[in-house]
Amino acid sequence: MICPKCGANMIISKGVCAKCGYDIEVNRQTRKYSCYFYNRGLERARNRDLSGAAEMLRRALKVSKKNVDARNLLGLVYCEMGDPVSAIQEWIISRSYLEENNPATRYLEMLRSNPSKLDNLNLAIRKYNGAVDAVAHDGDDLAILQLKKAVSLNPKFIRAWQMLALIYMKYGQMDKARVCLRKTLAIDVTNTTSMKYLREIRAMLRANRKLKVSVTEAEDEQQEAEIVTTKTYASYLEEQDHVDYRVLISLLVGIFLGIMVVYFLVVPGIKTGMRQEFKNTQGDYAEQMSKYLTDIDALEKESQSLRNKIDMQETELEANEAELSDLRNKAGGINVFNMAAYYLKLKEKGAATKDELFILQKRIRAVSDEELKSESAKQIYNKVLADFPDAQSVTMTSSELFDKGRSLFDNKKYDDALEYFVYSYEKSADNEKNMYYLARTYQLTGDLAAAARYYNEYTERFPEGEHISAVRSALNEIR
Repeated sequence: MICPKCGANMIISKGVCAKCGYDIEVNRQTRKYSCYFYNRGLERARNRDLSGAAEMLRRALKVSKKNVDARNLLGLVYCEMGDPVSAIQEWIISRSYLEENNPATRYLEMLRSNPSKLDNLNLAIRKYNGAVDAVAHDGDDLAILQLKKAVSLNPKFIRAWQMLALIYMKYGQMDKARVCLRKTLAIDVTNTTSMKYLREIRAMLRANRKLKVSVTEAEDEQQEAEIVTTKTYASYLEEQDHVDYRVLISLLVGIFLGIMVVYFLVVPGIKTGMRQEFKNTQGDYAEQMSKYLTDIDALEKESQSLRNKIDMQETELEANEAELSDLRNKAGGINVFNMAAYYLKLKEKGAATKDELFILQKRIRAVSDEELKSESAKQIYNKVLADFPDAQSVTMTSSELFDKGRSLFDNKKYDDALEYFVYSYEKSADNEKNMYYLARTYQLTGDLAAAARYYNEYTERFPEGEHISAVRSALNEIR
């Protein structure tokens, strides 16, 4: 049996690795609990309890980070909840643990094969982020437009539906808010956030009904008072002997004169003011439209210039790749090429330290028999072995490799430092500092997928580690 910790052969009957002392019973219990949480998550996912399923699957991964089935299912749950970024991240990590026969590869290929859908998902996320920024600056109307666009691009975007419901609740549009929240519950039947918002809506509606009842009672009292007043006035008129018609005629003449004054004096002034305001608005609109067209022309020219630069860089890159491929073929393969390059570096230096011999050893052992079929490659290989015979026997501990990598990292030689951190991780994956600097170096060299993989591994294995705050900040930056 292969030890899950160090990879050495071990006897099952003993139950303990002779090399690293790892207890296989611990591994069995870990896999057992991880499978238990995975089965609970699978059951909840089948019942469309997506938030509950995600919680169970995260527990399964916390117990055993290499549970590929749990990680793949968690990615599917994230995707169903409208969070494709988290789903892709989980599938990439899953593929790093199991490269062959892994469903995560098929999921990623499905996304890549549909670039229009992927673009829509990315645009939906950008619209959601724009809405968050608009709400922070009191732009609720703009936020509503952005969120409506986001949910039209990604109808399963639960967070966008919930935020849209909150804005509707803010302005008292409870029916619209309830529609948004019911759409989220159709996706995730036990989403606690949506259920909490629905309870708030019911509480607000009950409060409004109580207020309307109290207002209606006050209006009824007022109507009763008006009826009493009307009856009293009618009885007063009945007591009068006759009606003075001259007062009535004067009242009608006054009303007619008032209407004529408003029509001939007030209305023309209002019309003139409205015409002037319309002209001013039309002029401002034309000026604004002209500015927009000018900006669009400038952006189109800049976009064309960038496309031309990209085409030139792609042409140069293809030429460089062709040249590099030709050199690799002449050398016999990429591993022979890497070995020869490092060998020339050491020869130029004149002497090799212990750590440099260790790196050369790794590059020598990476050369395959297939690559040595080339006569030129075989000559280079024999030449390296003859000039540096000590490279085959040199050994280094994980701590020594980390110290050398940290020295290069501090001197900002990230490409050289990365190799030492990788070999240190291969020897011992329990070195907290090495795992942090390995992920950080991948990030600084531009390999964000590898950086995210090791940052996530750090959070799972060292949730209270020395660098946990820096790791979480880096993960937010990568996302």
